[in-house]
Formats: sequence, C-alpha cells, structure tokens
Amino acid sequence: MEALLRRLPLGASRGLGEAIGRCFFALVPYERRKTIATLAAAYPQAGPDWARRTAADVFGHLGRSGAEFFRMSDLDDAGLAACVAELRGWEHVQPQLDAGRGIVFVTGHLGHWELLGAWTAQKMPVAVVARQLYDDRLEQVLLRRRRAKRMEVFSRNTNVRPILRWLKDGKALGVLADQDTGVDSLYVDFFGRASKTPSGPAVLAQITGAVLLTAWCLRRPDGRYDVEFEAPIPVPARGEGGAMELWPAVQEYTRRTEAVIRAHPGQWAWNHARWRSPIDRPSTGWDPRLAEACEASMRAWRDAGRPALAAVDGA
Repeated sequence: MEALLRRLPLGASRGLGEAIGRCFFALVPYERRKTIATLAAAYPQAGPDWARRTAADVFGHLGRSGAEFFRMSDLDDAGLAACVAELRGWEHVQPQLDAGRGIVFVTGHLGHWELLGAWTAQKMPVAVVARQLYDDRLEQVLLRRRRAKRMEVFSRNTNVRPILRWLKDGKALGVLADQDTGVDSLYVDFFGRASKTPSGPAVLAQITGAVLLTAWCLRRPDGRYDVEFEAPIPVPARGEGGAMELWPAVQEYTRRTEAVIRAHPGQWAWNHARWRSPIDRPSTGWDPRLAEACEASMRAWRDAGRPALAAVDGA
C-alpha cells in the first residue's frame, strides 16, 4: 500500500487515503461505535446523526493524513513549505530561538501533527516524544520517515536524561498531550469532564527552563494547512507544591486544545477512549490521592468562567 500511495499523484493518493479511512469506519464496528460514543459524550446536544457524520469525517481525515505522511519524505524543503498556506504566531517562537532557549511544543492528535513536526524541523532542531508501537516493522517505517525530515525521536517511558539535555541545549521538543495514557498525569477539565491528561510537557519546561507553547497544523478546505503557534504558557519555578503546582499550565494547554478541536471537530482523533480512567481509581501515571485537589481546582476554574491563563511572551 505504501508503494502505491507513493506512485500515485499526490491528489490521488490523498483521495485513496481518505477512501481507506472511510471504509475502515464503515467496516470496523468497534472503532465506529467508540468514536461515535466519544463524540456524543463531548457534544450531548448535537444528536446521533451529527456524531455519525463527524466520526466518518474523522476517519476520512486520518486516512488522508496517513497518505500524506507516506508522501512527506518524497518532498524537498520547498515542497514541504508549499503544503503550508499560512503561518501565524511565529513572533512567539523567534525570540526563544534568538535567546537560545529550549521550547516544549504541546500539540494533539489534531490536524496533521506529523507535518507540523516536519515543517518546524526546517527552522530549528526538533525532537518528538513517541509511543513505541507493537508492530516493529511499522515502528521502523515511522522512525525512518521522521528522521528523513530531520526529526529526532525519543521513545515514551525511556530515560528522560537525553530529553532534558536536548531542551537545556536550546532545542525544541514536540509532545502530544491530548490522550488518556500511562504517563504522569493530572486531571483537568476537557469538554466539561474530568480528564486524565499528561503533565510531562509542563514538568519538562519547569525542570529545564524551556518555554511551553501550543502549536497546531490544521487542514484548510483546499487541502493545504495553516500552522499556528500560540503564546507561551506560564510555568512556575519548582517550589513546595508538588505536582499541583503545574495544574494551571496543564489546564491551559488542555483548554487551548479543546478550543481548537471545537473549531475543527472533524480533525481530531475521537477514536481514542478519552475518559476511560475514573479520577477516583489508581491508574498508571495517576495517584488518586490527588483527586480531591484536582477536583477542587476544576471547580474553582469553572466557577471563574474557565479563564485563560495569562500568557508570558518575552519571559
């Protein structure tokens, strides 16, 4: 399939990828039901027809993005740049580069996160944190293609020292932080629900002094993408507050993630069981003794009108 996608014209390979994604949605009941259920939980007023249509769009988008990923290594820098229609927010990034400061980019399984990494790697040294796949052959394909676009790869749940050194050397790290996983997490509000969310990006920024930013790569109707970098998120110096010191930062990048998903619901991977871990039960990366503190923080944040955390440009 990879060989076919690479031989076809780009438009045809995109169309084939989308068709494969939509066929997968139609033919795999478990994934279809899970995706529709997650959408219905986030949008209870939207109705089942909307949830089903949006779920089908999600799989079409994922299939199309997958086809583009396999074509990406065939593009030179000019071809990669041509995929991006508009760049916004670079003024939040350039001062950090000029200062030689490390950057932690938080994004999600939204739009085309692989293109975001490859495009950014044209501008600065970029590494990504990736989960090791069960299929070693696919793992090696992904690794080769990421490195072909000048991206370094750190496996999740491995020695953190190389990542800390990378950031302290003034380089950039991309992290997906929008799923319920087995990494260190806090519970924050996401679509009105208590949601187990990776806290690692904020931890890394706090330890290394790196800047914490959010970044997105979103598909336009014409098939090209808009790349956007948002203002830095405040990260406190390490004190005596433990994990909860970073709760506001984790809530802020989650709030931003939700806002972008609401604007582009067909471009997020809703097939993930986002709310599978109850806050009052232990799970990998989560200590339920923090549940009361997280719940109190969520209540206070909601009562305050779900405010944005003040950005810190120039920090």
